[in-house]
Amino acid sequence: MGPSQPGVARSSVTSTPPMTSACDELFSRVLMGYEILSSRGPSPGCRYPSRFHGWRHRGAVSQSWLSCERMPVRYIRPKTGGIQMPRCLLVLFLVILSAVFIVAISPAVAAEDAPETLPRLAEKTEGLEPVVGLLSLHLDPSRGRVWLELPPAPKGETGWTFIYVEGLTSGLGSNPVGLDRSQIGESKLVTLRRVGGRVLVEQLNLAYRALTDDPAERRAVRESFATSVLWAGDVAAEDPDGTVLVDFTSFVVRDAHEVAATLERTGQGSFHLDEERSVLDPDAVHSFPDNLEFEALLTFTGVLPGPQVQATAPTATVVTLRQHHSFIRLPDDAYRPRRFDPRAGSFSIDFLDYAVPLDRPLATRWIVRHRLRRDGRIIYYVDRGVPEPIRSALMEGASWWSEAFAAAGFPDGFKVELLPEGVHPLDVRYNVIQWVHRATRGWSYGGGVIDPRTGEMIKGHVLLGSLRVRQDRLLFEGLAGTMATGSGRADDPVVLALARIRQLAAHEVGHTLGLAHNFAASTYGRASVMDYPAPLVRVTSENKLDFSSAYAVGAGAWDLFAIRYAYTDFGDDPAGEEAELSHLIRDGLSRGLLFLTDADARPAGAAEPRANLWDNGSDPVAALEETLAVRRIALDRFGEDAVAPGRPLAYLQEVLAPVYFHHRYQLDAAAKLLGGLEYSYALRGDGQPPARRIDPARQRQALATLMSILQPASLDLSEDVLALMTPRPARFGRNRELFHGGSDPVFDPLAAAAAAARQVVDALLQPERASRLVDFHRRDEEQPGLEEVLETLAGQVMLREPHESPRHAELRRTVGRAVVDGLLALAADDRTVSGVRARTVATLDELAAGLWQASGTVPGGGLSAADRAHRSLLAADIQRFLERPAPPAPTHRLSPPLPPGSPIGGQPGAAGVTAAGAFRPDAHFSLDSGCSFRY
Repeated sequence: MGPSQPGVARSSVTSTPPMTSACDELFSRVLMGYEILSSRGPSPGCRYPSRFHGWRHRGAVSQSWLSCERMPVRYIRPKTGGIQMPRCLLVLFLVILSAVFIVAISPAVAAEDAPETLPRLAEKTEGLEPVVGLLSLHLDPSRGRVWLELPPAPKGETGWTFIYVEGLTSGLGSNPVGLDRSQIGESKLVTLRRVGGRVLVEQLNLAYRALTDDPAERRAVRESFATSVLWAGDVAAEDPDGTVLVDFTSFVVRDAHEVAATLERTGQGSFHLDEERSVLDPDAVHSFPDNLEFEALLTFTGVLPGPQVQATAPTATVVTLRQHHSFIRLPDDAYRPRRFDPRAGSFSIDFLDYAVPLDRPLATRWIVRHRLRRDGRIIYYVDRGVPEPIRSALMEGASWWSEAFAAAGFPDGFKVELLPEGVHPLDVRYNVIQWVHRATRGWSYGGGVIDPRTGEMIKGHVLLGSLRVRQDRLLFEGLAGTMATGSGRADDPVVLALARIRQLAAHEVGHTLGLAHNFAASTYGRASVMDYPAPLVRVTSENKLDFSSAYAVGAGAWDLFAIRYAYTDFGDDPAGEEAELSHLIRDGLSRGLLFLTDADARPAGAAEPRANLWDNGSDPVAALEETLAVRRIALDRFGEDAVAPGRPLAYLQEVLAPVYFHHRYQLDAAAKLLGGLEYSYALRGDGQPPARRIDPARQRQALATLMSILQPASLDLSEDVLALMTPRPARFGRNRELFHGGSDPVFDPLAAAAAAARQVVDALLQPERASRLVDFHRRDEEQPGLEEVLETLAGQVMLREPHESPRHAELRRTVGRAVVDGLLALAADDRTVSGVRARTVATLDELAAGLWQASGTVPGGGLSAADRAHRSLLAADIQRFLERPAPPAPTHRLSPPLPPGSPIGGQPGAAGVTAAGAFRPDAHFSLDSGCSFRY
């Protein structure tokens, strides 16, 4: 017979040797003993052939074939020695051994196989401190442990579902890292459920839903996408009604906020959670009727800590923070989500609804907002840690929203109070405005906790960086001096800084009310606190600075409109609500209430000149010219009075920086006119004008004004100012607020001029802007083309004024260096399209030829030695760039990838394919590294 086939018993092809049934039975007992031993692994003092187990279960080998006669000797020979025993003696020996083994092993096996009897909860929790509320907890303070009771799941449910959010009670204190005090993480919907002998905390997937009454449809969507099990723990006790007890300590004492990952991502070293130095805080465990609160002290240890950790942690290799957890009862079903409209300025939660009719889009968007009944009130509480007079300013600014809610039909709908004594800022029952300290100035944030199912805001939470107000005071000390400090006049730096903090409080509270940035509001009368307000400083007829209107007061026209859209109660008729919302939008459009937000304003290549940060007015060029006039007056009068008496004069460098760059944001606004496009978030049929290019004359006016900044007189600082720029005293180290240059410890005015010049050059030579200049000129020859901009900039390199002083000549060379560096950067940038690259390289080629020719001029021929050396270096740098070895040009420069085509076969990460078109909703807004809405 040939070899046996899979699935065919060996007994069917091989005859059974003549053996007695007794021998087979004994041998089976031997096999049983060895199988038990083999399954339990090696035991000290026991020697048995480990291959027995694998050989015994090969294929479909029959029990009959495993007899004494047929068993290969190599599988049953003794462990030592090479002499084979007679089979009968060997079998007898093995039977005796197996009996001994079975007697020894049987109790353990029986204990393993016997069902575990769990103690009752009363027995397990005896002597522990009960904490009764949303769920019952049991504390063991002496051991630092917390136990959670989980009742049987409600009828028809698999477990208990809550909103879960974690955050940091204490922070690192570093703005660049971002691990701030009371920073709140993403709101998650989680289910606590028992599966066998374990309790799971499972995050549900709300990105994909089926809003239907059909359970089969809902199940189809639910089972099509993954969930995330965040934690699992063993059931430690059980009552007859199904209530179980689980040790919840390890859920609380874990890196839920991803601190270690954040430290590594921000370049602060490789840290990990040290479990030996991380503990539950029993005093911070609470169970209220609608929420559970936990807290833990987490210690992270690492090697090679980064500079931010070194600056903020007392021992840089050990970082200890406090982490908070909240479980929140699901709100009732009385809240009705409101549809998102891109023209109304709200944040939204986004998801795909697979139950919508075929003629409607899958994407569903609902705005984020508080629940507010007609007789209700939203109350915000200000941190008691805010000192006066800042506390009063914060409360006043945040209270501006009461006007907007009154306009929406809630005369008493919004109020600001001081946080009651003893309330934890992260308690989800309180909307809190919190004061956060950092080692360096940083951004403020508005966010909170939402119901991720509906977008309902459960808890608004504002984080205000304490150093912002001091930076504002510094700015006004540079513009107005310190002589007015404490006077209470309009030019008092403290008065001006407090005016700004009122704006900031209103702005961040606005985020927690559900409102996004509106960076167009400054173009129609400072109409919103949701813009970034630049101080509006005017130049008087006596050539002095007027600060009387530096900041607006109160909510603006846009703010009232946005709150009306989000909060007005239109009754219980959905159709009536839709009609009223549409009417409200039409009214806003008719009044010119334009909404443009971060995506339109923040990118360096943004095209909309009406969307800007820290700008003023409807005309960016006129505003830039006035800002430059303010800057010139401030620089001309800059002196010792810019620092308080008794402070080192070296502090004047920190005061000078915001004055010297006072125009920086208005410059960006003016630059957007070049290759600019005015547009809106228009919907079909709403009557808004289509997108239109900027008038060519306005673009050329902007270019001329930008070029004026590059003039030596604009970049220069007087000798009186430079004489005050003393080196830092001992123990007064340098910081990021200072100018940086190449002449340390002496102030480097040429480095300051180079930074100012490069800002202009970079704004004009931004790759996307350059690409638009090419395209718009192609479509309309009246539009300025890229060639015009390049020619204007190149002229700055070759420009030489007759009889120019050496002082200004060096500044002009500084400008030339900035222009050439900008051109080289544009030509080398991977984002630069072929047409832009070709024009830029051609400009560089022409410049190099002209510079070589000029640098070869004989001495006395009109160029100084410094000019010749400068032009020779620029020409050499250009030539090296043009002649450099380079890889073949990437194909995407010539042919951008197509959008995804066939849905079959696309691979995530392939050109033009993004994870098969995967949809990820915005469950966590982080609009930028600065002010943002987070939930």
